[in-house]
Amino acid sequence: MTIDPANPMSRATTTHVYTAILPSTRTGASKKPPLCRSVAPSALPGHRSPPRGYAGFTLVELLVVIAIIGILMALLLPAVQAAREAARRMNCANNLKQIGLALHNFHSSHKRFPVGSPSKTCSGYEHIPAWQYRWGPLAMLTPYLEQFNLYESLNLQVPLYGHTGLYKGPGYGVHPSNHEALTQEISFFYCPSDRAQKSVPPDSELEFAGSNYMTCWGRGAPTATGTAVFDTDGLFNNQNGVRFADVTDGTSNTAAFSESLLPDSHMPSASVTLTEQNKGLVMVGASSGGDPALSVEWCTRFGQPVASQPRRTGRWFDGFVLYRAYYHWHGPNSPVPDCAKWSPLRSLWQTARSRHPGGVNVVLVDGSVHFVSETIDLDTWRALGSRNSGEVLGSF
Repeated sequence: MTIDPANPMSRATTTHVYTAILPSTRTGASKKPPLCRSVAPSALPGHRSPPRGYAGFTLVELLVVIAIIGILMALLLPAVQAAREAARRMNCANNLKQIGLALHNFHSSHKRFPVGSPSKTCSGYEHIPAWQYRWGPLAMLTPYLEQFNLYESLNLQVPLYGHTGLYKGPGYGVHPSNHEALTQEISFFYCPSDRAQKSVPPDSELEFAGSNYMTCWGRGAPTATGTAVFDTDGLFNNQNGVRFADVTDGTSNTAAFSESLLPDSHMPSASVTLTEQNKGLVMVGASSGGDPALSVEWCTRFGQPVASQPRRTGRWFDGFVLYRAYYHWHGPNSPVPDCAKWSPLRSLWQTARSRHPGGVNVVLVDGSVHFVSETIDLDTWRALGSRNSGEVLGSF
C-alpha cells in the first residue's frame, strides 16, 4: 500500500504507517495472515523531530516561588503566634482557677479566707516584731493546691523574717528551716506568657522563687495620709480573714486574685531611668517624709532616674503588700507605672499587669475566671476591687 501525498484520502491518520507483507506464493506453503510492521514517524519523508527541551526553573520563576513562600510565611506566623498566646492565656486562667478553688476549700476548713499579710507573735520568738510573720495567702493555700509536701516543708510556726540575730530591716533573716522550701519554684505559680524566672536583687540573701499571681487588696483609693495601703476594702488585708458574709457586693462582683509582671532580674535596684519601654517593669518610689500623696504627674516623670526594680511578684510566700498586693485604682496594664511613698510606707499603687495582649486574667471570689480588657470602664474596675462599697457594677 502506498500513500499519495496529493490524495487526502490516502494520508495516514495515525502516528504509524503499516505496510502489508504478502505471504509466500510457493507451492505447498501454508497460508499465514499478513504481518505488519510499524514505521516510526521520524522515518517518514519530510518529518522533523521537535527540539529537545531542558528541565529546570529560570531565575525569574525561582524568585517568584520564593516571594510566594515569603508571603505565606508572613501570613501564617502571626496566626501561629496568636494561637500559641491563646493557649498560654488559657493555661494562665487555669492556674487562677486552681487558686480560686483552693480559696473556697480554705474557707470551708477555716470559715474565712487567709489574711493577706498576717501579724503574729510566735512562741520563742517574742523578740521579732509580730508583723515580720508575713506568711502570705499562697503559702497558706499550698495544701489545697495539691502541694502538701511543700506545705509540710514550710515551718509556719516561726516568723518569716528576723532570724539574723541582728536586725537588718524587713525582708531579711529567713529561718534556716525554710531556706530550701522558699527557693522551690512551683510551675503553676507562673503565668506561661511571662518569663518564669527567679528575681534575685543584689542584696537578696537567697534565690527566692516568685509568682505572677497577686492578691486583691481593694481599690487603693487616695486618703488624707496617702492611699489605702492597709485599711483596704478588698478581699485581703493585714488584720483579719474575710468571710463570704463580708463580701456584700457579691462574690461574682469582687476580685480575689489577678496577675502582674515578674521583675527584670538584670535591672538595677535603684536609679533606673523611667521610659515608655520599662514603665510596666519598674517601681517609682521615694520617701514619704515630705509628701505622702501620689499623683499621676509624680508617677510619670519619664526621662528621670526615679525608678527601681520592683519587689512585686518576687516572693510567692511573702504576703506583704510590696510583694503580693495589687490595687484597682488604675486599670489593667495601666500606662501609669507602679509607684509608692515609703519609709514608712504610706502610699502604694500596684496594678494588674500581664503580657497577654489587651488585658489581664482575674479570678473572682466565686471562683470564676475572666479576661478583663484594659479598656474596661475605670469605675467598673474600681468597683470590682472592693468587697463592700455598694457600687453598681457595669459590664466587663
